[in-house]
Amino acid sequence: MTKGPEAKILYITYLGLLEPIPKSQVLPYFFELSSELKIHLLSFEKKTSIKREPDEFERIKDKLQERGIVWHRLAYHKYPLILSSFFDILLGFIVSVFIILRHRISIVHARSNIPIAIGYVLKTFLPIKLLYDRRGIMGEDHTEHSGWKKGGLLYQLALGFEGRAIKKSDAIVVLTKKANAQLKNGIDSSKDILIETVPCCIDLQMFNYDNNQNLKDEMGLAEKFVLIYSGSVGTYNLLSEMFDFFKEALEVIPNAHFLILTQHKDTVATLIRQRKDIDSDKTTISYVPQEKLPSFLSFGDAGLVFRRTSPTAIAASPTKFGEYLACGLPVVSTPQIGDLEDIINSNKIGVVLTDYSRASYREAINRLLSLLEDRNAVRMRCRKVAEEIFSLDRGVRAYSSIYNNLISG
Repeated sequence: MTKGPEAKILYITYLGLLEPIPKSQVLPYFFELSSELKIHLLSFEKKTSIKREPDEFERIKDKLQERGIVWHRLAYHKYPLILSSFFDILLGFIVSVFIILRHRISIVHARSNIPIAIGYVLKTFLPIKLLYDRRGIMGEDHTEHSGWKKGGLLYQLALGFEGRAIKKSDAIVVLTKKANAQLKNGIDSSKDILIETVPCCIDLQMFNYDNNQNLKDEMGLAEKFVLIYSGSVGTYNLLSEMFDFFKEALEVIPNAHFLILTQHKDTVATLIRQRKDIDSDKTTISYVPQEKLPSFLSFGDAGLVFRRTSPTAIAASPTKFGEYLACGLPVVSTPQIGDLEDIINSNKIGVVLTDYSRASYREAINRLLSLLEDRNAVRMRCRKVAEEIFSLDRGVRAYSSIYNNLISG
């Protein structure tokens, strides 16, 4: 990587650094890259998060300072809807101009929708290189997560803007090979835009198989066949379908137990009460800090990755997938999630559902049991895939190469 005054990056994220995704998908990368680059991070922080976790806020601030990373913080605004986003874009633009001019930033790295809107305006007025870290499909994302009407005015405006942002970008990062191919097919071949695939990577030193079964014993799960789900439980995560799958698993594996590791414990508990067909003693709901997560994943028998089929799913690279694999955990996945189906089937590290019927669930459970007849071999294959595709070192090298191309280009 080129060093010196040119190698200065402004990274813009609309997520606060106290949130789970930046902790696993932003900070680890830049902690590694800070030895090569002068990095400025601009984030939009929720005041409630800082008040709730003041010690964590100070810990992150100290770690950034130790590595010479400059953290610029703006307040996140949620209301009024839509207008608050435009206000944050305007404020982000003004602050970014100040940072760029004062520190002679050469590359703006924009993560997802709001940041690329800021980056687009910056690129219009300033001589910077723009890296668009595309985490989904603008317009489709809001239809899925924010309730926008598909084909409505906001949807059309978002799709149209993203097309212009893509053309203005000097480089684009996507999460999956399928999203890469789709994007390249839609871009004028005469446009000189670097497009790279970097999936959600993980720290393999942290996420490693731990054969110490004391934790499993302490939780009273020593004799259980443990299915694990780790992460958020939004509507697109198909929580109800996961319970349908677990209910079918109980028919085949009477000692099955469902361990759900999430911050949204109340949401899960409410669904269990509403369903009335899952005994609460067959499930455990817990929140586990990231640093303790590998110990829990290591005693599981399989990890679940369920996601609603949608246009955005092609661009999805669930962080939990790499975390499961790194801890030797085979995966049960729903179809059409990014590159997961190809990775799972070609490496024999899990099973992919054909649909959401009882027959499909039963078939997947039987195939999983067959796969687990040689647990050590499966565990080794899972770890190997994590090392080859999802290692943090690989992700850091990819971003370093992209920055180098932009600086020298």
